[in-house]
Amino acid sequence: MKQRLETGVLYCEDNLRQLTRIPDNSVDLIYLDPPFFSNRNYEVIWGDEAEVRSFEDRWAGGITLYIEWMRDRARELHRVLKDSGSLYLHCDPHASHYLKVMLDEIFGQSMFRNEIVWRRTGAHGKARRYSPIHDTILFYTKSNSYIWNKIKRPYMKGHVKEHFIQDESGWRTNYYGNVLTGSGRRGGLSGMPWRGIDPTSKGRHWAIPRALLDEIDDDLSSLTQHEKLDRLLELGLIMLNPDNYWPSYQHYITPQDGTTVPDIWAYQPYTEGAVFGTNEGVDSDVRWLSTRDKERLGYPTQKPEALLRRIIEASSNTGDLILDPFCGCGTTVTVAEKMSREWIGIDISPTAVNIMEARIRKSSPKEQFPKSSECP
Repeated sequence: MKQRLETGVLYCEDNLRQLTRIPDNSVDLIYLDPPFFSNRNYEVIWGDEAEVRSFEDRWAGGITLYIEWMRDRARELHRVLKDSGSLYLHCDPHASHYLKVMLDEIFGQSMFRNEIVWRRTGAHGKARRYSPIHDTILFYTKSNSYIWNKIKRPYMKGHVKEHFIQDESGWRTNYYGNVLTGSGRRGGLSGMPWRGIDPTSKGRHWAIPRALLDEIDDDLSSLTQHEKLDRLLELGLIMLNPDNYWPSYQHYITPQDGTTVPDIWAYQPYTEGAVFGTNEGVDSDVRWLSTRDKERLGYPTQKPEALLRRIIEASSNTGDLILDPFCGCGTTVTVAEKMSREWIGIDISPTAVNIMEARIRKSSPKEQFPKSSECP
């Protein structure tokens, strides 16, 4: 029997048992960072008796049992996820291909969105193979109508110098001389006057460069050429120049313009200052935790808050419900709280739950918060 959904709670419980109590279609975003198949030395993080039992259950049958153990939980995660929801499963290359096949079966192959590569450390001098420095994050959605907030990173300075023009006001775009027409006459609206300007009289037609449309956040694909021009004018991106007759596209770029975040999230040390409009380096917002980082809590597989911030920003909105069924030291729920999301955390370790409670209280002004269940 499903219980009433209560948020802001840390459940000290086997996550499969707790997941069965969560109502169908109630969660907006799930992030899970389950125990990796490769990291046996990290499995029993705190030495709790509950963790030892869980460890023994998972490893008795090797990778086959591990995937079945994960499959039971993935089915429940799919059930509790809203149709507009997303799931991010953090794993490493030892099991990522097995886990992807399992998720394809449960979510459907067409619901797979990305295999995100996240650089988790600096280089290692391993013998007889390339240095293993990345984890994998498998991104799935429950349907084709899912929450997606496109996030960007600033351009590299070299890209700006090569593709943009600098003048006294800054760096501006230069799409095909900024002319919004193409050669040759066309029928339909493409050849009709707009704002008193008749392209047909000059043997041309309205043609907006694809690269220009890709730069703006609005989706104009369903609009006519005239409606697209109206929208660009409304956004202040078209200059109506009576001296040379033709309107032109003009936009001075800022660090907020940039490019859509790709599926490789790899901080590059010593690139500070190479990014336009900032002193940051490449993907420095999702860099791994150093040994001296203030976030560190002594949890060997702890992930940086910035990594979860990027995921939560892209796949949820203010007030949405975030679920982490393998809470560990509480990075997901801590970031969710800071970003004004509702959340639920589950972990089998009493020590981990105590650590999380202290961490969230430190970052939240709410009194008597968070709530937690008694450990079995």
